[in-house]
Amino acid sequence: GSTNVTGDQVKKLDVLSNDLVLNTLKACYSTCVLVSEEDSHAIIVEPERRGKYVVCFDPLDGSSNIDCLASIGSIFAIYRKVSDGEPCEKDALQPGRNIVAAGYALYGSATMMVLGTDRKST
Repeated sequence: GSTNVTGDQVKKLDVLSNDLVLNTLKACYSTCVLVSEEDSHAIIVEPERRGKYVVCFDPLDGSSNIDCLASIGSIFAIYRKVSDGEPCEKDALQPGRNIVAAGYALYGSATMMVLGTDRKST
């Protein structure tokens, strides 16, 4: 198998979950830049589907733990686009204080989702 940008072994479920999350975020018409642990570069959403948010995520964190039945999950952070003009990778390089929302979903014998938001967000 191959390795991702952080050096983890990529499993088939990593690829499937990444495709699912990317396609879902593109289809919501709210995002403009998508950054995944599974991809070496940021994905710029097509102009006709663009919104104002940048989403950074790991679609299936802990997938190497599947064999030992440990919990796995998805993690994400959402920022607003800050650059003028076309969205770019720089839009994802923001300090944590600029996060609009972040969270994770934990999958196991029960599923749990935790979401944190910035109270100033609209």
